Amino acid sequence: MRHRVIAGLAVAAVAWPCAVQAQQSAIPLFQALPLWAQLALLIGPAASAVFAATGLLLTFQQSRRADAQARAALVAEYLKSFTQDDDIQRAYYAVAYSRFRYSDDFHGSESEREIDKLLRHFSNIALAWQAGLLSTRDVRPIQYYVLRVTRNDEVRKYLEFIADWSKQQHLGEHPYIVLDQLSEQLSSRTR
Repeated sequence: MRHRVIAGLAVAAVAWPCAVQAQQSAIPLFQALPLWAQLALLIGPAASAVFAATGLLLTFQQSRRADAQARAALVAEYLKSFTQDDDIQRAYYAVAYSRFRYSDDFHGSESEREIDKLLRHFSNIALAWQAGLLSTRDVRPIQYYVLRVTRNDEVRKYLEFIADWSKQQHLGEHPYIVLDQLSEQLSSRTR
């Protein structure tokens, strides 16, 4: 072991002056080149770095645009399915025109099925928001509809019932909880 260390030090002692001499001899070689060759050796790597940085910046911008388009398409799809589903539209207009009443006979009714479909639709948007697929800003085209529904007193009663029932049954948080969180974020942006 001791012999290896000594041998390694001996090789390093011999190699060090050679490396220093090679580095020192490279400087006069560089200076011996014509001016255009010296400039090419200096400008080439710098230009490559600029081109690489430009390419990276353009890729980043394109990625941001593509991401924004994907988020806009997702919101547009939610809006389209909101407007094209008859059950969701019936539930929405019942809430919007204060025809919806939460009472004991609501459970098991056709109205419950429609209201649940409406709330699940908005909860899916809220889940995408919670997962970071959509920002609060992305959801603005749907904000009016979400707030109109979630601020309704009768809908609030139903949401409170669902939250309490989920706790009693030990089912964890109901997805409508995320809808409440999104609604709070949207409400804070309208003030």
